[in-house]
Amino acid sequence: MPTSIKVGLHSTGLEEEELLNFEVYIDDSLIQLNSLDGTFVGQFTYEELRGIMAILAAEQEKQHLFIKAQLKSN
Repeated sequence: MPTSIKVGLHSTGLEEEELLNFEVYIDDSLIQLNSLDGTFVGQFTYEELRGIMAILAAEQEKQHLFIKAQLKSN
């Protein structure tokens, strides 16, 4: 069943009217971002999101191993 939610991206130092606000549409095949006035911003399939998450996890693991190696060398 499709779902729509409204989200806002917060950034320190921005006034409330400067914050980025989106409507997020979620169904069984994709996630779509639209501005509040209905303008299409972007969309991701779940396969694309899995790829993005895998890259983020690999970067985090690489950083963790780097920190671990530094601790062992000290």
